[in-house]
Amino acid sequence: MYKINRQLALIVAAIGCVLFLLCIFTPLLAQPWFVLLLALWVFVFSSCCYRLTPLFRERNSLDKLIQRNQHQLMLFSLTGFFDRTTGPHWLAIDSIDHIKCYEDSVFIFANQECVFSTSLPSSKVHLVAYFNSLLTEREKQSMIID
Repeated sequence: MYKINRQLALIVAAIGCVLFLLCIFTPLLAQPWFVLLLALWVFVFSSCCYRLTPLFRERNSLDKLIQRNQHQLMLFSLTGFFDRTTGPHWLAIDSIDHIKCYEDSVFIFANQECVFSTSLPSSKVHLVAYFNSLLTEREKQSMIID
């Protein structure tokens, strides 16, 4: 997620450079639609930069995005600008076959099919450790976590 957010921030910054050059070399700054475009760019760029900060990781910790009740996992996805989440997506723990963790993402499989995937602001080591702490020993024996 960090790499993707960094690439998005660089792309948005490049677009900002183009807009800045247009401000300098053309009279577009006098146009109301161009001023609105600049305001939109500022909003999007600030969102991209915020997602690169440690504050973003702190506010979106794993315990807020992956929760458990007695027999189900509640999973939330980060979407949109800043800290907006969607969900919860409910998955029965007994139906989960495999949890595949990567750097900044997780894929959950049931019946050999991916039923949920999302990007999370966490490393693979933290994701595996969190799932190991979240599930009971009996549940961990019936699935693969890697």
